[in-house]
Amino acid sequence: MTIHTPIGTRSRGLPPWAIGLTVFVFLVGGVYLASNLAGENPAFAIPGASAPVASGGVEADPAVGEALVAQTQPQCSSCHGADFTGQASFPSLLGVADGPVSENLQDLGAEYPDEWIALWIDGTTPETEGLDRGGMPAFGDQLSPEQIDAIVAFLKSL
Repeated sequence: MTIHTPIGTRSRGLPPWAIGLTVFVFLVGGVYLASNLAGENPAFAIPGASAPVASGGVEADPAVGEALVAQTQPQCSSCHGADFTGQASFPSLLGVADGPVSENLQDLGAEYPDEWIALWIDGTTPETEGLDRGGMPAFGDQLSPEQIDAIVAFLKSL
């Protein structure tokens, strides 16, 4: 024979810990929502995420560019060397702020003195059409213009 014991019911409502937890969750959610609406959350510098927008007068972040250089496929260091000083037929990336060193980039650098690096890295624009890329892959399909600007900022800082 089985004895059934009635389950006691709560007549006072919710326990205090449940009310406290609910209030805490609502407060945290409210602070998060308010900070997002105010636009105060910083951009994440996670490789693969969008880099800070370089347009609108805001400078691209070289640190984001450095993270992106390490993530591109193929990696820049696989051709240009671990310290970017160049190897084999691939030129050094040091001093690119002074202009192109390679013959195949002289005309591009002369015609676009400020944008030639970004155009060259992109490689999918009409300005680079027909140029001998010498094995340099086009990264325009893999990176956004903002990410390319961040990489250019990093290369100019070398």
